[in-house]
Amino acid sequence: MSFQKIFMIVAMVVFINGCGDDAPEQTSETATRQDTSTQSTSSGQTQSSSAGSGDVTITLLPENPTSSDCIRAIIQGIPGRSAMIWKVNGETVSSGTLTELCPENFKRDDVVSVEVGTVDQGAQASVSIGNSPPRVVDISSTPEQVFAGVDISVAPVVEDVDGDNVDFYYQWLINGEPDPLLTEATLPGSSFTKGDTIQVQITPNDFFIDGPVYESYAQPIPNAPPEITSQPPQGITSLDYRYQVEVNDPDDSEFTFRLDEAPEGMSIEETTGLIKWSLAGVTPGDYTIAIVVTDPDGAEGAQEYKLTLGSPQ
Repeated sequence: MSFQKIFMIVAMVVFINGCGDDAPEQTSETATRQDTSTQSTSSGQTQSSSAGSGDVTITLLPENPTSSDCIRAIIQGIPGRSAMIWKVNGETVSSGTLTELCPENFKRDDVVSVEVGTVDQGAQASVSIGNSPPRVVDISSTPEQVFAGVDISVAPVVEDVDGDNVDFYYQWLINGEPDPLLTEATLPGSSFTKGDTIQVQITPNDFFIDGPVYESYAQPIPNAPPEITSQPPQGITSLDYRYQVEVNDPDDSEFTFRLDEAPEGMSIEETTGLIKWSLAGVTPGDYTIAIVVTDPDGAEGAQEYKLTLGSPQ
């Protein structure tokens, strides 16, 4: 073999080895990429997913948003460009410098995503919108004045940003103790007495989740005023007028009676409420009778009526 051919073969071997030494070696430091898959949590809400490149990451807060939350994007690193592209279910809803997207742009079950930077120096993240629990913000009750023996009904005022139908669970407390039998919107008047305190706990449920428990203030049951329930005689049948006053009071059974206005000669027994009046020699005409009954706590009830006496036939 000639010297010239041997030199050419050696030169080619050196060239090939040199090319192999110059080939770029791929390392873990060339590029980084973080990727967290979407997973369901035990509460049924969805965690966010994110991906980044060029040492740029983006985090969405809160991690489990509902349709009542604004979603904030927290960026770490310097993206290739500052534009933030927000998307809902793949459709762009905002493109600019906003780092927050609020509920007017999305609803429950939507997927919200955001992108920032470039492919080489940027990041993206997404999150699913979960159910927003209902909240009882106030209650109305009837009647306005509460006494022993009077049924009490409550009606919750509820907020649910998802617009769901909401059901309610009630628990009444008497003197701070829950009664397992008192779980309706109406509390029977027979279940409490004067001096007790009553409360109601209301749990809203939108058929997805219970909302926070609403607890009313502890309302003391005051003394009920006595009520005159009897009606005076409609006609005069003899010269000896009698009227037995009858009283209803869920708290007391002993009362004091008096006449605030009455014709001359009429009287009432202080402890029994029996009215007596001799009509002998009484002038015909209209007479006003005003009766007042008082219970041991000083609460009063009253009745007023007119009695007409005609001329004897």
